[in-house]
Amino acid sequence: MRLAVIVTATLLVLAAGSPPVAAQSPYPSRAIEFVIPFPPGGPADTAARIVQPKLSALLGVPIGLVNKPGGGGALGADYVAKAKPDGYTVFATTNAPLTVVPAIQSDVSYRAADFATVGSYVADLGVIVTRAGSPWKTLEQVVEYARKEPGKLSYGSPGLGTVSFFMVELVKVAYGLDIVHVPFQGGGPAKNAVMGGHVALASSGLNSFASLIKSGDLVALATSAPKRVPAFPDVPTLAEKGFPEASLNIWMGLYVPAKTPREVVDRLTQALEQTIRDPAVVAAVEKAGMVVDYRPPAATVKLIETEHDAVKKVVTRLGLGKK
Repeated sequence: MRLAVIVTATLLVLAAGSPPVAAQSPYPSRAIEFVIPFPPGGPADTAARIVQPKLSALLGVPIGLVNKPGGGGALGADYVAKAKPDGYTVFATTNAPLTVVPAIQSDVSYRAADFATVGSYVADLGVIVTRAGSPWKTLEQVVEYARKEPGKLSYGSPGLGTVSFFMVELVKVAYGLDIVHVPFQGGGPAKNAVMGGHVALASSGLNSFASLIKSGDLVALATSAPKRVPAFPDVPTLAEKGFPEASLNIWMGLYVPAKTPREVVDRLTQALEQTIRDPAVVAAVEKAGMVVDYRPPAATVKLIETEHDAVKKVVTRLGLGKK
């Protein structure tokens, strides 16, 4: 009996002297970094900045936006794929780095499977533009000139492997055109290039060019919309021109490294859905010339798979992949 008392007392003393096990902090307990793989001014950057304040308020921590452009979004994708899977590094991107870039460049250092999907939330439309005062007012006029003067025209895009690049390359192949591609690190720099006369044409999200199209500084030649955009009823679609395969939208999603705990992903998904259904956020998205297009994780993953397969087939058929 006495031995049992001594043992018990000894265990109590040892337990009292042991340092307490630190309780794990609930997520999130510190600032979250949103990595945007394009420069400021493009659709991914614009969409992230719209949802940032509401998401930050719901999660109760600051959200910092970090632009890491390069490789059509591949640089930022690689950075997040290799980040610590704790929910504090989030990939805020367009669809291109996960659907178009891997289809065109087989040697990229990541795959869609390297990410856990939080959800997709906003869509933008692709558009091909030229500067006002240029000799061309329609896509047909561009085609006619390019056929007569092969290699003389150039177009700027947010980078090799982006949806905007893919859109113009399909038009080039279909018409047999020699138009030089000049890759930039995002829609903002491409816009500046066409406005400055450094390239004859540019392609990016409609959001990037909408104000300049409305002001008359840029001429929209065609959009990737399935039907004409109400705000720009005079601008034809690529589907009308016979290129339904080029009618890919630019859509935005949030992702974290693949091994992020399920409860962390669920917390982010819940906050994203609540954010994108907020009337003030919806109004801000529409004011920016984009549309709310929310999909939960499973539906977003399915969209990535479907779009990648469709792009891959076209890339193989037309020989657009990396040689």
